[in-house]
Amino acid sequence: MKSRQHKFWLTLSIVAVLLLWQIVLIIVTLKENLTSINFNLCNIDLNQTNSSIPRIIHQMWKTNKLSTYPINNSHSEWKRLYPDYTIRLWTDEDLNELISDTTYRYLYDTYKSYPYSIQRADLGRLIVLHSEGGIYADLDVFPCSRQVEKLRLSNVSFIIPRAAMGSSLINHFLAAEKSSSIIDDILHEVVPLKFYRRIYIIPYLQVFSTGSIFLTRFLRKYIEASECNKRSLWILSDDEVKKYVIHHVGRSWHSFDGYIFNQIYEYQKLFIFFLTFCIIFLVFVFKHQSFTLTFIKFR
Repeated sequence: MKSRQHKFWLTLSIVAVLLLWQIVLIIVTLKENLTSINFNLCNIDLNQTNSSIPRIIHQMWKTNKLSTYPINNSHSEWKRLYPDYTIRLWTDEDLNELISDTTYRYLYDTYKSYPYSIQRADLGRLIVLHSEGGIYADLDVFPCSRQVEKLRLSNVSFIIPRAAMGSSLINHFLAAEKSSSIIDDILHEVVPLKFYRRIYIIPYLQVFSTGSIFLTRFLRKYIEASECNKRSLWILSDDEVKKYVIHHVGRSWHSFDGYIFNQIYEYQKLFIFFLTFCIIFLVFVFKHQSFTLTFIKFR
């Protein structure tokens, strides 16, 4: 009997430690995502006559069969509006070949350590831009007329937008010169995903650790170090991004937990009402149960 109790409490202790470990990772991840960047520290000196960003549009998908993409994709629209640009579709095989190259070989093990394809795509798009320069756009990002050409004609090394809420950066649409020194610094900060840094409870948050959260954390430090006086970084506001592209938010990589998070984000007031109702209901049930037990005890 004592042996069973010992095993039970040992198992319970292990589960509690593992749960605490996951909760700490989740809190740290959320904190990093919600800590905003001081965008005012970077003064952009735009040059509308020369550009070091080449006329290339990069997009990615698992294979070259775009019919497997879950929603309407923008690949043909980019070709239609930008006939003078090279429109390149990178497949998983193409990325694997590029990262196997001597230049990026140091990133190969890191690339392979990521369990989700979107994490590999997050790293892949940075490598592609560093290798060739140009503009990266997710397949659910559509151009607004020829406005992107104006964006390309800017004397900056790296362009990245921030989220609508303004607290973090997002990477669905990027632009950079070839061999951008900023992207080079970012790539040398990338590390393999160790098991103790993985979030198993909410994979949705883990995905952001190689994309939005990672870029926000790195560029926050970059800006605070006043490096933007030496090398040009342009962070687009949500209003500025909308002048150039429309994001239809395909979310082709989202699992069930991602769907839940996005529903919560889109229906915040309803979620708060539902959560408040649940708390009140639980308090009521607890008090009612306590009253019933007390009544039975004194009967």
